Amino acid sequence: MIWLRLRALFMRRQLDRDLEEELSFHLALREARHAECGVAAADARAVARREFGNVAEFKEACRDMWTFVSLESLWQDLRFAMRTFRKEPGFTAMAILSLALGIGANSAVFTLTNDLLLKAIPVQDPRHLVSLGKAEGAGVLGGLSGSLDIFPYELYKQIENRRDVFEGVCAFGSFPVVVGVRPGDSAGPVGQATSALVSGDFFKVLGVKTVLGRTIESADADAPGRQPVAVISYDYWRQNYYADPAVIGRPMVLNGTLFTVIGVAPPKFYGVALDAQPPDMWLPVTMQEQAMLRPTLLGQNGPYWLHMMARLRPQVSMTQAREWLKLELRRYMIDSEGGTTLSADRRREIQRSFIELVPGGRGVSYLRGQYEEPLRILMGIVGLVLLIACANLANFFLAKMATREKEISTRLALGAGAYRIVRQMLTETLLLSFSGGAVGLLLAAWGTRALIRFVVEGAARTPFDPNPDLRVLVFTFGVSLLTGLLFGVAPAWRARRMNLAPGLKAGSRSVSGDGIRSGRFPLSKVLLTTQVALSMVLLVGAGLFVRTLRNLDKQSFGFDRVNVLEVDLDLRLAGYKPEQLIGLYERMLGNLNALPGIRSVSLSGVPPISGGKWSLTVFARGHVPQPHEDLSSSINSVAPRYFETSGTPLLAGRAMGSQDTAGSTQVVVVNQTLANRFFPHGDALGGHLTIDNVKGDWEVVGIVASGKYNTARETPQSMVFLPLPQLSGEDLYANCLLVRTSGDPLRVIGEFREALARIDRNIPVLRVTTLSEQVDRSMAHEELVSRLSIFFALLALLLACIGLYGVMSYNVVRRANEIGIRMALGAQANGVLWLVLRETLVLLALGIAVGVPATLAATRLVRSQLFGLSSFDPATVAIATLAILLVTAIAGYLPARRATRVDPLVALRYE
Repeated sequence: MIWLRLRALFMRRQLDRDLEEELSFHLALREARHAECGVAAADARAVARREFGNVAEFKEACRDMWTFVSLESLWQDLRFAMRTFRKEPGFTAMAILSLALGIGANSAVFTLTNDLLLKAIPVQDPRHLVSLGKAEGAGVLGGLSGSLDIFPYELYKQIENRRDVFEGVCAFGSFPVVVGVRPGDSAGPVGQATSALVSGDFFKVLGVKTVLGRTIESADADAPGRQPVAVISYDYWRQNYYADPAVIGRPMVLNGTLFTVIGVAPPKFYGVALDAQPPDMWLPVTMQEQAMLRPTLLGQNGPYWLHMMARLRPQVSMTQAREWLKLELRRYMIDSEGGTTLSADRRREIQRSFIELVPGGRGVSYLRGQYEEPLRILMGIVGLVLLIACANLANFFLAKMATREKEISTRLALGAGAYRIVRQMLTETLLLSFSGGAVGLLLAAWGTRALIRFVVEGAARTPFDPNPDLRVLVFTFGVSLLTGLLFGVAPAWRARRMNLAPGLKAGSRSVSGDGIRSGRFPLSKVLLTTQVALSMVLLVGAGLFVRTLRNLDKQSFGFDRVNVLEVDLDLRLAGYKPEQLIGLYERMLGNLNALPGIRSVSLSGVPPISGGKWSLTVFARGHVPQPHEDLSSSINSVAPRYFETSGTPLLAGRAMGSQDTAGSTQVVVVNQTLANRFFPHGDALGGHLTIDNVKGDWEVVGIVASGKYNTARETPQSMVFLPLPQLSGEDLYANCLLVRTSGDPLRVIGEFREALARIDRNIPVLRVTTLSEQVDRSMAHEELVSRLSIFFALLALLLACIGLYGVMSYNVVRRANEIGIRMALGAQANGVLWLVLRETLVLLALGIAVGVPATLAATRLVRSQLFGLSSFDPATVAIATLAILLVTAIAGYLPARRATRVDPLVALRYE
């Protein structure tokens, strides 16, 4: 339609130019005649212009007539196309369904891509927001040189007080905070909510206003613990306060502290961290101790834990802001780490530290870093599927051209121009493509919801909107238009070059020649070869992703995940102090171990394969660190029987037991990676470690197998296991209960919850899952890519087979007379079968020959997403080739078999 409009505009301008030239000529002629009669030149010109006073009306009438004719002919083309498709409902339904699947898949993946990677957050003028650091993951610790994306509170205050390049700077926590909520005016049950800690100018910098009440302001966050106020989300207001306008000023108790609701955020505002768990409320960052029930993180030389976002001044460039931030960061690090007493090596490390300034209008998201590359791969996959569908339909339209040769020849003979025939063909293909796009949008709505549920792991609230916005609608329209042109150009070009003589012969068949075999349709060969090659690329890619997921799943994680229940707790929410925890742990483990069906129970500070990480610097007695050697190791605090419960193999020495108490010798268990690193001579047992920020000298009493502690793809990392009873203060809190059962762990959840409630009903259970589910969740994006890639690869192969079957079936019908003559002259059925099947095998061989190098080039682009295999895996290529050979051979065999049943007498009647 756009092409037709552009063509119409061009022809209209050409008509204007022609009219102008002709009228100017007649006007000059009239002036000359009046001058010959003795009339003055000026008078002659005036008389001529009066005679031609209706020039504008004449030109407008001509334009209106041409526009009417153009619109009328366009409407005729549309009506003719609809009548043509109504005569062939089967073909029409197949074409629309093929396009709907291809376009719908593209729209669904693009909608999620738009939500996660492209869409701006609903704030004022998001183009001028900048994020300090990419903030797409867990951040970089401040002690390391390089780019930072999390920062200490003191650095935020330093930058916020000096607004040389920014109009405003805000800070917010890099992780959500779960709080226990109790209505402030009643003794109702304790609920749970997710909160975000933000600075006082958070809402001001973003330009977000509340629908009720006010936002958190600078005065609310000017001193620790002074202003217990909260802004709640719009969804939380509707679900928990039933959209009551009187919520402003209402008290609520968060973790035992009385807060006051001061505002309700606008709908669809989920903050700037777009992750699976959007916040239910925003609290001042200065209320961190009360919200987190942990010691202050706001003090001098505090930890790196805040993200920062700012609004650039109009006259300041990104380069200037980056240089300014680099100097501010280095000044802070030097001042906070000792100033003039710093070593030369440390100063050089600080000089390599910087803050990467990036556009912040899209917010920040951990999911974005996790799914950015998979979504790009999926966009490429669905694009290839759509190309195969286009090639399929182009082949069908080329085949249908033969049946319409007489119609087109007659129209050309009666005076229709080639442009008119081309426009008719494109009108038909565009009508099909836009119909497929409309149906595809409906399929995309369902597919997008399924994708979002998968990404956010079924969370009830999500910042992602499955409904298409203007960008998605424009994308779908553009894809539909491009699709119609792609599979419509070949038939239109064929119609334009059609020979009139064969089509006008009385009683002639549609097109002379033998179709694909005779080379009359070389484009059909190219299209079928392309379909086979693209199908091979998709099949090999899907095979690589499936094998990657299998390799990840079948590898050794260092623990046995079968029949293990994982229960996440937060004993701070129940009001327990560190000095109360050891007694509580003893009661919990004693009572829960006595339950039927439970083999063992233990506690740990960090759950296995959770993505969380407690990392500290470890020094081994006798180990001489190399210059710039990274001495950090992961740390976990565990209770007795942890290794038995988690199924972690003990390689040497002993595990922690009841004898390891606060008054006994401090002991640790390390994994094989740490033992090999710090004790290469095999003398790890009996060795001694000192751990930064953990008091004491620790003796190694056991070595366990190395495992996966954060992600399924990580290389073996050093790990130190500390016994909980020998820790103190905040290190005593254990957030995870592991329960190994003798059968299905889901069957004991009810009894387990009751037993835990008998110990203390106030212990909040944040989440209950199995260790197998936890491991599967760590491979979520690999699972998404593998599932969708295999689905789309099979869909592409099905489309290619349908195309091959359709074209070969049509070829058999068109060659019925030739086959009849051959059989009348004595040809055997096997010979006829091979005659037709040979064409299929030739096309198949050409497709595979093209597909192998194309596959090699394509799989190199996804090398970073593979695990445990190369980008060109011979086994995967062989399996994909065999699958294509088998399926396409069947698609070609069926028409070949039909050819052997041609009746020679019936076929000869066509002559």
